[in-house]
Amino acid sequence: MHVPAHLVPNWILAIAGIAVLLSLGLAVARAQWSALSQQPWRMHLVAGGAVACLLLWLLNIHLVDGLVLHFLGVTTLSLLVGWSFSVLGASFAVVGLYALQGLDWTAYPLSVLLCVLLPATTTRILARLLYRPSLKHPFVYILGAGFAGGGLVMLLLALAALLLFWSSGLHSYLDNVREFWPLLFLLMFSEGFINGMCVTAFAIFYPNWMKTFDDQFYFDDER
Repeated sequence: MHVPAHLVPNWILAIAGIAVLLSLGLAVARAQWSALSQQPWRMHLVAGGAVACLLLWLLNIHLVDGLVLHFLGVTTLSLLVGWSFSVLGASFAVVGLYALQGLDWTAYPLSVLLCVLLPATTTRILARLLYRPSLKHPFVYILGAGFAGGGLVMLLLALAALLLFWSSGLHSYLDNVREFWPLLFLLMFSEGFINGMCVTAFAIFYPNWMKTFDDQFYFDDER
């Protein structure tokens, strides 16, 4: 989601900028760069995933006063390459989105915060919560982290947008929410379906590609 900078108070943009800088620094520090040197093909997953997210973001809807809505796909990227590389890769994808669509760069940190950090962090937490012996079944991972995770991310993004509109005094946007709120369920279902199908395909055909999918954990007792 992209919100034009002129609609948002400077203090929100400043907080978003600080949060993005700290998160990118943390991602660089925590990223397993040695894994990329030992398995260079994983770099293709990061780059390819970022490009796939960019292509998905280009299929967007322009609403009132410059507000842009689009699907995310960051849930799949986070499950595929992990939190650190998904944040770094998707942040570069946002750069591509801004360059291709000529958006106001002042709002870049806010877009990264909403479209990258929020879904990546939510997916990370959800995947960790599902990784426990009592939930030791691949369908829990696929349905919980993939399908439900994508829908949850879209719901949290909508709630974050409401908080942003309220704190920015955008009462006309809040009025539009009351009119178009059924659209949220369509977005949640579509986001969950897109990510769920991608996660299913990767987990079944290429489980070694999935950073967060431990095939030994899920399948060892069943062999």
